[in-house]
Formats: sequence, C-alpha cells, structure tokens
Amino acid sequence: MNNRIRQFMDSKGLSSSELADSIGVQRSNVTHVLQGRNKPGFLFISKLLETYPDVNAKWLITGQGEMLIGEPKKEVVDLFDTPAMEEQPPNVSANTPPTERHEPEQKISTSSETSDVLSTILASSGKSIERIVVFYNDQTFKQYLPSK
Repeated sequence: MNNRIRQFMDSKGLSSSELADSIGVQRSNVTHVLQGRNKPGFLFISKLLETYPDVNAKWLITGQGEMLIGEPKKEVVDLFDTPAMEEQPPNVSANTPPTERHEPEQKISTSSETSDVLSTILASSGKSIERIVVFYNDQTFKQYLPSK
C-alpha cells in the first residue's frame, strides 16, 4: 500500500510533509508509512480518503481499479466517426393555408376604474405608493411617481 500512496503523492505533486499537513497526521507518520516501517492505520487511510475524495478506496487498499474515481477511460474518438445527418426540407404542402395568429383581447381599464381601485387599496392598507413601474414586452419600462 505504501507504493500506492507514493504513486498518489506523485500524481498530485505532494511531498510527504504536504500530505501529512493536508490530512492532519504527523509528518513522521507519513514518512514511516512510505519507508515501510509502519503500515497505514485506519485513521490514516480514512483521513486520506476524506481529504482526497477523488481517490478510489478500492485501488488504495487492494490495488484494483483506477487510482482516481471518475477517471475517464482513454478512448480515442475521431471527430468524423459519427455519420453525417442528411438535411431534409420541411414538409410543406401548397394546399396548406397560412396559420393566423390570434391574440386574446385585452380590456383596457378607464382612468375612473383605476382610480377607484387605487383609492380602495390605499384606504384599506394605510400605506402610500412610492412608485409604479410598468414593464413592456420589448424590454423597456416606464416609471410613474405619485404627485405630492
């Protein structure tokens, strides 16, 4: 397992002291594991896997699988391997009548209706209007400020 830990450190560009500091163990602990003096304990392995979640635990413990989780398979894909799609003209019949666009009618309120609604709202809430902003579908707006 110490060879796999060393291999992981090399792939990440970490020194033994950087690995120890990042996983929160003593520097001598990492050195002893790498030299083969001690075997890595559960705490060492769990801290390494928590700090570096992209490490494949199965690879670290048994040596099976890829070093990193989600490591892409090395497939060579040619840009021109996919078959070309043929463009087909839209199926339009000469007998098809043009479609008409119907928009719903909008009732435009009179100023007296608006003022009645406005006075009702103001009287019931006890609040005053600061401003009214109307947004249009052409991305413009108009701001109305009450006269004082």
